Amino acid sequence: MFELFNNPPTLENERIKLIPMQKGHVQSLYVINDPSHWNYMLTIVKSEQEMQEWVSAAIKLREQQSALPFVVLLKETNQVVGTTKMSYIDFKQKSCEIGSTWYGTDFQRTFVNTDTKLLLLTYCFEELKMIRVQLKTDERNLRSQKAIERLGAVKEGILRNERILSDGYIRNAVVYSITNQEWKTVKKGLIEKRNSYSAS
Repeated sequence: MFELFNNPPTLENERIKLIPMQKGHVQSLYVINDPSHWNYMLTIVKSEQEMQEWVSAAIKLREQQSALPFVVLLKETNQVVGTTKMSYIDFKQKSCEIGSTWYGTDFQRTFVNTDTKLLLLTYCFEELKMIRVQLKTDERNLRSQKAIERLGAVKEGILRNERILSDGYIRNAVVYSITNQEWKTVKKGLIEKRNSYSAS
């Protein structure tokens, strides 16, 4: 399985492509950067230099064989529209976490997140044979919680004082999960949701 980190996959459908993050993506990500992306993130990225540091840190996690960071590419225009990451990958326990997801403001509340999550979750459950995929967000981030719930994930509870953010704020985290037993139903819902975007 360690080959996965040395030769990470590209995941795609007819509309988007998830490409392994590289240092060459810094400028494309900075172009779509917005201060709102970082309101509840662990770090804050305000400059291209800070974006370079953020990308380098994500790539380092891949080199340490603990995460798979991706950029999200819109195939129609070949434009980078966002980023996401699989982390805490544990092959023995067959679990991982999906997070660090953000999109350019023009692509929020569009088909992009549904397509991204469908590709990632399909890969997790059907290729890697995971039995649990976790999603986690700041307790204050109600928009993110609603988005995760729309995916069909189950809310498990709150981790108190889970992380100290870069601005010193001590956050509580809301934890959600999808299990392999639930995946068939979740997948059906995601496919119906992405088809509704196609019809609109």
